Amino acid sequence: MKFEIDKKKDKTIFKLKEKKLGHEIAAELKTELVFLQKEINNKFIIDLEEVTRCDSSGLSCLLFSERLEREKGKKLYLKNLNKNVIELMKIARLNRVFNID
Repeated sequence: MKFEIDKKKDKTIFKLKEKKLGHEIAAELKTELVFLQKEINNKFIIDLEEVTRCDSSGLSCLLFSERLEREKGKKLYLKNLNKNVIELMKIARLNRVFNID
């Protein structure tokens, strides 16, 4: 799994550098998110600019990350979502759960 992390004073951006957010990378992604989100306390953003497809395992990863932030009293922000990913979120009614930029 390829990704970049950009830590700034006021925010941390996790940029997934994969075309598909799915079962192939779900376990590795969840592990990475746990370690990252436990160590930061600023605004957390997941940038999905390169993601063109997402499956239920990918949505589960995003929900997992959202829960980690909620447990800290914070919000998860999603950025640069592809229209296919946005449509999937609307179908699953998750567009109400996430803060999408």
